[in-house]
Amino acid sequence: SKQQSLGNKLIFSTLPNERVSFQLGTASGPAALDAARVVVDDVRAIDVNMGCPVHFSTQGGMGSALLSRPEMVHDILRTLVSNLSPKPVTCKIRLLDEPHKTLELARLIWDCGVSALAVHVRRIADRPRHWAQWDQFVALRQHTPAHIPLVLNGGVFYPEDIPRAFELTNADSLM
Repeated sequence: SKQQSLGNKLIFSTLPNERVSFQLGTASGPAALDAARVVVDDVRAIDVNMGCPVHFSTQGGMGSALLSRPEMVHDILRTLVSNLSPKPVTCKIRLLDEPHKTLELARLIWDCGVSALAVHVRRIADRPRHWAQWDQFVALRQHTPAHIPLVLNGGVFYPEDIPRAFELTNADSLM
């Protein structure tokens, strides 16, 4: 197995031929790049979590706190994409309160050169008990460039949900 450590503390470990995407929580392009460089040779892709609504993430300006900071989203993604190419860089977001704001954010993200975008189809304040807004995903799918995979996250709980999710949303993949 391949391991990365910091002093005596193990921070990351993989098995040979494992297909791992490494997700980062970050509020800084340079910090994201430093973290990604530690693992980049041992993973298939680097993913930036811009959807986590928990206090731990948002208090540090990470996760869903980034959704209202497009300049930081741009800085983080452009820094990673321009320095890690050809390694894929992806990210995950949540819906914003207004659909056109979600589309604006998605366009900014696509323009940064990401390889895929995952969308948790709930708003920041929503929890799993709230309805997953697949209709918002469908609207976003209609505007997504064909070369960018769009990944649906939310509302898929059982194996029988999978075919219905693909059929109703035209998602490229499910999370």
